[in-house]
Amino acid sequence: MNILYQLVLRNTKIFLRDKATVFFSFLSVIIIIIMYVLFLGKMQTDTLSEAYNNVDGIDWLVSSWIMAGILTVSTVTVPLSAIGTLINDRTTGVLNDFYTSPINRNLLALSYLMSSWVIAFIMVGLNFIVGQTYVVIMGGEILGFISTIKILGLVLLSIMTFSSLFFYIALFMKTSNAFSTLATLIGTFIGFLGGIYIPIGVLGKNVQIVMNLLPSAHSVTLMRNIYMEGAIDKVFANAPIEAFEDYSFMFGLEVNIGDHLMSHFSLVISMIAFGLFFYVLSVIKLSKSKL
Repeated sequence: MNILYQLVLRNTKIFLRDKATVFFSFLSVIIIIIMYVLFLGKMQTDTLSEAYNNVDGIDWLVSSWIMAGILTVSTVTVPLSAIGTLINDRTTGVLNDFYTSPINRNLLALSYLMSSWVIAFIMVGLNFIVGQTYVVIMGGEILGFISTIKILGLVLLSIMTFSSLFFYIALFMKTSNAFSTLATLIGTFIGFLGGIYIPIGVLGKNVQIVMNLLPSAHSVTLMRNIYMEGAIDKVFANAPIEAFEDYSFMFGLEVNIGDHLMSHFSLVISMIAFGLFFYVLSVIKLSKSKL
């Protein structure tokens, strides 16, 4: 266990010392924030204020929606960047040095995976603090203790789910350029796949079905339902149930596969199943070849 701890600590330090890597792991988040500050946030606030007769709490509702989405995006982009340490070690020959040492190969592989969890949880945790500060500035309230625990648990689940996918993909990548291209593509599209740039309800039905099959939609839906609970209670307190149902469908607070509405429990199970699937594939791959 001491060897695993030292390896995880080594990978974590390497990532955090590289300021450029840390910055680019949050680039998608920064772009989303800029877009919402400049125009998307005001557009959504104006639209909802008009639709709900300027009811109190719209700013809280919108800011919570945005921050829940940003939190989800960072659970994708940060572990992806953290997995990049494996690619760098492979291209620089560090992995070959490890193979000549008495370190168990399975332990070595696990260290890269666990370090991505640790790095992402630290960075996303900071993101959560910043997001809560922003919500308060916009007139909202800080999440309660239970809600915070739920959010952090969901953050960890989301990190582990997406880490499993990226770790498996990394086993096939031999160059840093290839991995950088992948990171760029995912960073570009994650805002769309998470229904952040464009609310999922305005898209075509077939597009909605495809997006709702992805774990990013499951994660952001769960995140929003917890993060926005207080704002939803305030904005829709005196509104008919149909008003909330329309909002929930339009802004991605539910996941529909065809005509089937997935429960929150089903969303959690789907994320666990997705993560386990790629962990099993990684184990099979590692049983046949080196990192």
